[in-house]
Amino acid sequence: MGIQREVRIDLLRGITLLLIFIGHAEFTFSATFQHSRGFADASELFVLLAGMSSALAYYRPNADLSLLRPWRRAWRIYLAHLLLFLIMAAFASMVAIEYADTSVVEYVSGFLADPLWRGIQALLLVYMPGDLDILPMYIVLMLWVPFVFVLYDRFPLLLVGISAALWVIAGLGHVNLSNLAQEGGHWYFDPLSWQLIFTIGVVLGIRIRTGRDPLPYNRMAFALAAVFAILAIPMNLAYFLEWAQLPYQGFYRELVSKTNSGPLRIVDALAILYLAWNLDIVKKAARLSWLRPVSMIGRHSLPIFSIGIVLSASASVYMDVNPHAPLGVQMAILFAGCAIHLALGWFLERHRLRSSSTRLQFDGANPA
Repeated sequence: MGIQREVRIDLLRGITLLLIFIGHAEFTFSATFQHSRGFADASELFVLLAGMSSALAYYRPNADLSLLRPWRRAWRIYLAHLLLFLIMAAFASMVAIEYADTSVVEYVSGFLADPLWRGIQALLLVYMPGDLDILPMYIVLMLWVPFVFVLYDRFPLLLVGISAALWVIAGLGHVNLSNLAQEGGHWYFDPLSWQLIFTIGVVLGIRIRTGRDPLPYNRMAFALAAVFAILAIPMNLAYFLEWAQLPYQGFYRELVSKTNSGPLRIVDALAILYLAWNLDIVKKAARLSWLRPVSMIGRHSLPIFSIGIVLSASASVYMDVNPHAPLGVQMAILFAGCAIHLALGWFLERHRLRSSSTRLQFDGANPA
């Protein structure tokens, strides 16, 4: 079944990749910026959109269990993760020579103490310093994708039950995978919790794949989503910036837990996506030529995300060494980082189109 590419997904993914870079770069305004979008941040939106993209790429209605393509994607993500690990280890080692007190040194402080054993642990995905457990989360989610497809087609209620049960058990029981590089000894992004919002994204993507509107407009639903998304901003800022002491802070912390994908984060992400999906301005923006570079980086999310991690780490080192850097300098670094994202996206898209054209010419010269 052929289907036209949903350009809104590309645009929104591109925006979230830029937001992730800004949030990770540790500028003086990064923390406030990160929490000024409500309970959810770019991570939840990106996982939702990744689920939708997975369905558009791999779902075939009522097909048998097929592991090949999603698991091949998981393997590619694994290889990208290992390459990123090596790049970050080398980068942090060079930084440590001159600036031993920078935050990026955590990438190598434990690794250099026992590189052989830590290297084996890295291969097994149980040693992932810093932000390096994000791609492994996607590996787990891609392994889950084929089973979501089969359950959706044959036992949709069972799919809901399994996904929700895993999320509840992981959240309430703090069930997580081991990460020996993190202070708590577990993954910062618990895939057992994050699979719920990813599964929701897959289901939305299946609706697109089968010719249905994933988020049909309803005036009441739109109003409720808008109210929730707007009120979430001051509430989240009040909590994280300690503007006010909220009652039951321990309970609230669980509701907005990033590790366990707290319910307020999921609802907020869905509200934001619902609004964005139904706003005419987003539909028009997705087809504007001057925003096409943003869509390009969304279309090539794996290499763009990986380079974003390196760029944000570089910015973090600068901020560690120059904690009182002028705002103008910080903004220049921000714009330079975003420009590199866009340039790489343009290059990758141009390469993709050129490769597609070459394949078409070859096929035309060699008829079946």
